[in-house]
Amino acid sequence: MLPDINKVKKALVSLALEESLLEIGGSKLLHDVFRILYEKFQSYLPDCYDHPEYLRGVFSELDSGTADVFLESINEKLEEFAYQKPIGEFLLKISKIKCKVI
Repeated sequence: MLPDINKVKKALVSLALEESLLEIGGSKLLHDVFRILYEKFQSYLPDCYDHPEYLRGVFSELDSGTADVFLESINEKLEEFAYQKPIGEFLLKISKIKCKVI
C-alpha cells in the first residue's frame, strides 16, 4: 500500500521548517516558534503546511532579520519540490510574511 502523498509532502515541509529554525536560531528559536504557534493558534509545526498564515503570525512577533533568514533557508530546502503545486503554493504564501522591525 502506498503512503498518502499529501502526508508525505506535509512531513517534508514540516521537516524543512524544523531544520531551518534549528539552523538559524537553535533550539531556543524552535521552542519559541512552538510556543507561539500553540498560544496563538492551538497548533503545531506540521499544521503550518495547511495554514501558512500561522507562520506569518509567529514571525510577526519576531524580528524581521530572523524571518528573512528563515525564508531564504526554507526556500533553499524546498526549491527542488516547488514544482509540486501544494509545496509551491506554500512557498508563495510564506513569502508574504511581514515582520515587525525592532
